Amino acid sequence: MCGSCGTYLIRTNVGDPKLREKDDLLLIGSCMKDRFPDVVSEIEERGDGMVVLDVCMEEIHMNHAGFKIASIVRYANIKRLTALTIDGSPHCVQLHYVIEDIQRHFAPDVEVSHYVVEKGKVCKVSSQAVKRSRHLSKIEVGMTE
Repeated sequence: MCGSCGTYLIRTNVGDPKLREKDDLLLIGSCMKDRFPDVVSEIEERGDGMVVLDVCMEEIHMNHAGFKIASIVRYANIKRLTALTIDGSPHCVQLHYVIEDIQRHFAPDVEVSHYVVEKGKVCKVSSQAVKRSRHLSKIEVGMTE
């Protein structure tokens, strides 16, 4: 089991010292800690002292989560955001959208990474794939070419 799993995003104070001590934040779908704790640990170990926060996008509106994440990024001076979720979830994909929007609109210097788990395997996903997934017409055109 990963050492940091279990800190819920919405209940975390933006001034929490552990956030301010680190500049690397791993955001996971809440179900990741129970279903794939080894995967969470693997991603967490790729960073140098990541803080891990979990959020269920099925419970929390993406605007609520986004405001909280953006506040943490600014207040705690986060330099890197990583999202790790279950692939194929219409709820989890919103976490990827949120961190892309935060980077684009409010924190262009923040490095963003995306990972999903499909059938127990970790897949790194590009920002371009996340952006494209928001535009079904572009995906459809690509499928017919």
